[in-house]
Amino acid sequence: MSGKEIRLGKLFSRGKAVIVAVDHGGYMGPIKGIEHLPRQIELFKKADAILVNPNMAKYCSKFFSSYDAPLMIIRANWGSHYCPNFKQGYGKRMITVRQAVALGADMVIVSLLLGGKEEANVENITLLGEIFEETEALGIPLIGEFIPLEGIDRFTGDEEIVKLGVRMCAEIGADLIKTVYIPGFSSLVKSVPIPILALGGAKMDSELEALKFAKKSVEEGACGVVYGRNVFQAENPEAFLQALIKVVKEGKNPEEVI
Repeated sequence: MSGKEIRLGKLFSRGKAVIVAVDHGGYMGPIKGIEHLPRQIELFKKADAILVNPNMAKYCSKFFSSYDAPLMIIRANWGSHYCPNFKQGYGKRMITVRQAVALGADMVIVSLLLGGKEEANVENITLLGEIFEETEALGIPLIGEFIPLEGIDRFTGDEEIVKLGVRMCAEIGADLIKTVYIPGFSSLVKSVPIPILALGGAKMDSELEALKFAKKSVEEGACGVVYGRNVFQAENPEAFLQALIKVVKEGKNPEEVI
């Protein structure tokens, strides 16, 4: 087995993956739930992996050094479209894969940007290719993230741009894809030869809704979920994560575990 296969095997060794994203501070600031991340990250120990920005990997190194700690995913690039008041998508490298590995990363994630009124983000495609080359050399899985810049939420919008972005990630070099849910999600899953993770996105109206969304995603073929605000801004983040794990991994009904 290659290094990539070994690391991906760890992610899915307990079934479908539950990943907690706590990288929001890099583009939203110290929002509720991650104001003191090195301390609060302890609440998410039952996750399969945790997504962090480069320097937070260092500040949270004690957490990740435990033998039963989740895998560490480091974000390799930064996109302006994640910031509340930015409309255009400009993606820039934050870190090399070698630097991410030195920080302890088991995987890296890079976002593919498409759309907007200007196509200045096309250079991000080159960046995705460069990072793919680095991950191949070091045996580190690459997660391609595709979130449309405009015109879509979790259930409606331009499905074609999602299909394009997901396929581009697979074509250029991703080993996994993190993307939004669209109608016909099962067809989207079948359109690429690599697994797709469904992201949770903005905080949903209720925790029951968030659990139902996760169940729907995995039933339609998602290999797991990536939840951020719906976990760390839950009334009881640790308890909600346990419920999410039961829904995603054990197929429990949300009403049973809420």
